[in-house]
Amino acid sequence: MNALAERLAEHIAASPVQRVELVDLYAAAVAFDRSLATTPSARSEIREALDELVAAGQVVFPVSRQHFDTREEPPLPKWVRLPPRRRPGRAPRDVRVWPAALEAAGRIAARDNEIGVLEIAAVFLRDKGASRPSVPVRERSLELFGDEKRLDRLKSTRLFTSGALTMDLLRCHEVPIPFVSQWVAGAPDPRGTALLIAENHHTYTSLLEATRLSAAAGGPARYVGYGTGSQFPSAVLSVPLLSPPPDRIVYFGDVDLNGLQIPATASLNSQRAGLPVVEPAYSLYDLLFATSYRRPAEPVAEHVAAQVAGWMGPLAGQAQDVLTAGTRIPQEAVGYELLMARLPALDAA
Repeated sequence: MNALAERLAEHIAASPVQRVELVDLYAAAVAFDRSLATTPSARSEIREALDELVAAGQVVFPVSRQHFDTREEPPLPKWVRLPPRRRPGRAPRDVRVWPAALEAAGRIAARDNEIGVLEIAAVFLRDKGASRPSVPVRERSLELFGDEKRLDRLKSTRLFTSGALTMDLLRCHEVPIPFVSQWVAGAPDPRGTALLIAENHHTYTSLLEATRLSAAAGGPARYVGYGTGSQFPSAVLSVPLLSPPPDRIVYFGDVDLNGLQIPATASLNSQRAGLPVVEPAYSLYDLLFATSYRRPAEPVAEHVAAQVAGWMGPLAGQAQDVLTAGTRIPQEAVGYELLMARLPALDAA
């Protein structure tokens, strides 16, 4: 076993939880060998080490390919877990025959509560549940378990995290968190109908009021929304509920690590769902960078700053400088008074 595999094995064995996330494995690998933070071969070296641990029976990969990061080669598991621990002296459980769709989950289930979940799922499938329409997860949870939140808790257990049991099999789906939005009638925008999202609700209030006054003076019609902070990567999936649907999703938030990660992640989720990309409100960010407001923050490593600032496109360099300097710019610096003084910048967003 190579040295990196041994280090990862030690890290996994010391974990207090059964499942160890890829980001933790990567951090352990870099702590062992700093060169892995920059070398192009890091991904291959980590996969080779993990393959050794799988072959040695020390870890288990996810069953489903959807639980692998396939953006680059080779694919990396988004998490690994320790093999099920065997309890000494326990009588072997009777062999159960499960429906074909539950065979993989049946091989994992070893606890009474897990067997109970599979028995309920088996009855659902036996009663032709697979042919029923998909419904919000809490509706199905109430039907199956008499507890509308039971599936919310179960989805973080190994039956679901392994990919052996899925919401789709139970014909239910997650419902995106809705965000507050209001339609402001105004002039047609040749670029298409925009949804302008503010990260924080105070800025949302100022943007909404300024947009209304701008529209009354001939400015563009658009939606103005509150992205609910760090919930926006999930909430963006509720965009199809808007009517008329927006052609563009434009975002304005803090210039800090979290403030840039939120829209970048939301944009990926949006594209995967067939929705517009989440683009920066460039004209508003120009105003934000031009202000004198800078607040102290934890300095961000240059390679991390470069990665998250990439979402800012032509403004990426300025955003990266803010992050690496150990500062942040709160979006509230572009407040109501500045917006009213610079309505053309708002209209251009």
